[in-house]
Amino acid sequence: MLTRLHIRNYAIISELDVKLNNGLTIITGETGAGKSILIGALSMVLGKRADSSVLYKEDEKCVVEAFFNIENYNLKPFFEENDLDFENPTILRREINANGKSRAFINDTPVTLVQLKDLASYLIDIHSQHEVLTLKSADFRTRFLDSCADGGEQIYAYQKVYQEWNSLRKEVERLKDALQKSAQDEDYLKFQLSELEELNLKEGELIENQEKLSMLENSEEISATLSQVSDALLNSENAMVDSLRKIENELQRLSKKYPTAANWSQRIKQNLIDLEDVAEEMSQKAGSVEQDPTELERLAGRVDEIVRLMAKHRKQSEAELIQYQFELDDKLSSITNSDEQLTLLNGKLEKIESLLQTEAEKLSHLRVTEAKRIAPILTAELQQLGMPDAQMEIQLEKTDRNVSGQDKIEILFTANKGQKPQDISKIASGGELSRLMLSTKAEMASKTQLPAIIFDEVDTGVSGDVADKMGGKIKELSSRMQVLCITHLPQIASKADQHLYVYKEEQEGRTTTGVRELDMADRIVEIAKMLSNANPTEAALTHAKNLVNLNN
Repeated sequence: MLTRLHIRNYAIISELDVKLNNGLTIITGETGAGKSILIGALSMVLGKRADSSVLYKEDEKCVVEAFFNIENYNLKPFFEENDLDFENPTILRREINANGKSRAFINDTPVTLVQLKDLASYLIDIHSQHEVLTLKSADFRTRFLDSCADGGEQIYAYQKVYQEWNSLRKEVERLKDALQKSAQDEDYLKFQLSELEELNLKEGELIENQEKLSMLENSEEISATLSQVSDALLNSENAMVDSLRKIENELQRLSKKYPTAANWSQRIKQNLIDLEDVAEEMSQKAGSVEQDPTELERLAGRVDEIVRLMAKHRKQSEAELIQYQFELDDKLSSITNSDEQLTLLNGKLEKIESLLQTEAEKLSHLRVTEAKRIAPILTAELQQLGMPDAQMEIQLEKTDRNVSGQDKIEILFTANKGQKPQDISKIASGGELSRLMLSTKAEMASKTQLPAIIFDEVDTGVSGDVADKMGGKIKELSSRMQVLCITHLPQIASKADQHLYVYKEEQEGRTTTGVRELDMADRIVEIAKMLSNANPTEAALTHAKNLVNLNN
């Protein structure tokens, strides 16, 4: 249940701290005093969107906190799934900064609005005075019938399968589109792959071939230069090797008189060996490097083809071109595999569609059964609420299957004897819709077992004995759950377990809203004012006292 509501800097509320009791809490006050503003603040902390326009003082943030006793409502799984601390009481908090930025918290842990709304849906239902119009919506009629039938368990089971079916259906459509596009591209992909397969590229081949090509193109220069260098080292008149050998001998001779020279001699001797090897290798290479026009043409063509394909496919290296070949091969394989995958998915889709149809039929049967059960109950309740000739029917018509099932649900109603029931959106008046909504909400609440429900002027369009009967219905509902009810009718207000009075006052030159709990004496005066005027007569006070005593 909602145990406390703290509001700061919201609309015309500077700061309020309202403690709430179990049973029936009635909220009254003059028009414009701020009763519905309380509901607006509560709606915000339950996840309704808001911006900086709600700020009482524009340079301060708005804070709304709702305290809930959740001990007996099996909500620990929700907290575990959302990685939240389970605490009792649980505090829902919403903050709106001056720049319009919103933050939400559950037990001081930041959460998303979706998480806040999800938890709120387990805690409280707010019925505004304008919500009677939802009776005319297909969505509300469906939720009403499903809630009354089994608390919504079968529609949940159906929608779980529906989501799986819809997801698989979209995957099949996506794969079909992909296959169609791939089929159009298949020939071109095959051509691209055949080019690369024919090339049979090896990583590092381009540089290697470019080096070979450069050697063949410059073979004469290479051979001549190698011969010249080899001769300069070994075979010329002043061959470098001969000069170094003389130097090595001189140092060897000197070492007998200067030992350090022996080390230098040895080092030169080692270099001589390396130089002779280099000269020999260059001489051999000079003889092997020769022009080969056929090989030259082959290498030039291969290098050109590699470079062309790299440019064509916008690749910077052979490795990227080879990787692209693998990707082309995978794409073509996937086209082949996709046909098989599509066959498998279609098979799965047929099975889950069969299961979905089974769940839809179960849902339809449950709804038909519930419609037959609940219609006479609602009819009897409406007759008790001042419509003795009321008749209500709930009809189901098969329609295209969607997320809500395969049923179009119509609520037919008449308040007049001898008149055939018609769609409530075409026939019911405001007062009749109010009583219809109260009856449907009461039935839904009895199955969903919410901790609390709020009625914001559900009594619109009724008065007198009908109002008293509506009050009795609300009082009966409060024996099963916490009920908060904003009303202008004394017949309903007199049935309160707790009576809160909303008023306006001036603070620091500004109008602000205040709330105070009325004791028994104040309650009688307030109800007397509702019966007469701001200055109630003795008769009104007596009548008010009788009403309060009768209902307490």
